[in-house]
Amino acid sequence: PSDPAMTTSPSKGSMKTKMASLSNQLDAQNSSIDSISSRMESMESIVGSGGTGLTEAIKEEVGISELKLRDLMQGMKEEMDHKFSLQVAENKRMQQHLSTVKRENQAMTKRLVALEDRVATLEKELGGDDEEDWE
Repeated sequence: PSDPAMTTSPSKGSMKTKMASLSNQLDAQNSSIDSISSRMESMESIVGSGGTGLTEAIKEEVGISELKLRDLMQGMKEEMDHKFSLQVAENKRMQQHLSTVKRENQAMTKRLVALEDRVATLEKELGGDDEEDWE
């Protein structure tokens, strides 16, 4: 009596229901097997029945990836070369500007020294021993 297969239910449709359920499960499993089989056939068409086409498929994918990577690297190299040349031009411009500013500073220093000398000369001419008054 503990075996479910031996247990019978009072309703007459019980066996038919179980058979229908088993039939549905069998159909679902057959459908799943068919799906897996078609997927396997699809994979075999790509890689070959013994997997011999797998190497070629991988080589093809790697080749495509390698080309994309080379194109990307070439683009980055060109961009870096362009930025480098722009930086070189900017450095030259800044160096020229710095040289110009240094020359202007030297000229202004010479003028300042000349003006200080002239002020000292004028003070002497005017009798200006009163340097303490200026400070």
